[in-house]
Amino acid sequence: MTIWSKFSAHSTITACKLLSAVLVYTLAGQLHAQEVTTIPVNGMKLEGQLLQLPHASTVQQTEKTLIPAKTTGDEPANDAASDVIGEGDQLLVTVFGQPDLTADVTIGESGVITLPLVGTVEVKGKTALEIASIFAKKLEQGQYIKNPRVSIKVIQQLSRTFSVLGEVLRPGRYPLQGQISILEALSLAGGVSQKAEKSLRILRREPGKPTSELQEYASIKLELDASTLPPELAQKIQPNDVLFVPQQKNFYVYGEVRRPGIYPMEEDLNVMRVLSIGGGVTERGSIRRIIIHRKTESGELREISAGIADKVQPGDVVFINERIF
Repeated sequence: MTIWSKFSAHSTITACKLLSAVLVYTLAGQLHAQEVTTIPVNGMKLEGQLLQLPHASTVQQTEKTLIPAKTTGDEPANDAASDVIGEGDQLLVTVFGQPDLTADVTIGESGVITLPLVGTVEVKGKTALEIASIFAKKLEQGQYIKNPRVSIKVIQQLSRTFSVLGEVLRPGRYPLQGQISILEALSLAGGVSQKAEKSLRILRREPGKPTSELQEYASIKLELDASTLPPELAQKIQPNDVLFVPQQKNFYVYGEVRRPGIYPMEEDLNVMRVLSIGGGVTERGSIRRIIIHRKTESGELREISAGIADKVQPGDVVFINERIF
């Protein structure tokens, strides 16, 4: 075989190896990519929506590596260290240089976990940093390890979540990491949709009763187009809060108006304003022959003879009749 033949064969083998490496790298990148999924919530009751939402860990896995528990107490607490651990949270406990003392534990209803060598530890109402400190102190007091360096990684934090439902682009359940404002929570959910009403309801359970019924805690106006945002949007949400953005309420106007159709509700809306929104009455229309079709709570449809000063409610159908002569 000539030198040129050997060189060509070697180049061909090298090119094949390079092509294989590129294909393997591309495939690995595709397998590594993950897509966040959410559940559509239109037409479902709130409690039913919450039951069908994915766990926070599937929306965004919460991993927090804490500083060693052997500290002076002068370090500023970060968000990870200040989060209180609760039922359902999963912790990975490690001791530097001691792989046999690694423990993967999940907090139960009792709030007690079992750690290597030291036995049971009460963790209810404590932060991950405090738990690491307790474990380090017990190891040193028991003369198991001198100056132990303990760290805790929060693998999943199911006890601290919040939900955003209704007319948002990405409704779902999200992990509550540190302090999050209402505006930041809406941003995580992709913002409000075009069908959203300009209001937000905060639903909250009784403190210390995670299974209690949701109660409306507050209602906030969503004036997101204003030059200054409402200060209420800066308040911090609490674990297990539910933020609900209702669908926009509408009214209907048809008959002898220039622009019949469906329009969003406004505050203190009356028939005169409806006529203005609808482009005014046509030449054949009569403002003395206006009828409002309104559905009652029992589902019955009523016809109400209305004047231009009468109030219009969500869902009303305002009909303008023709002149008699």
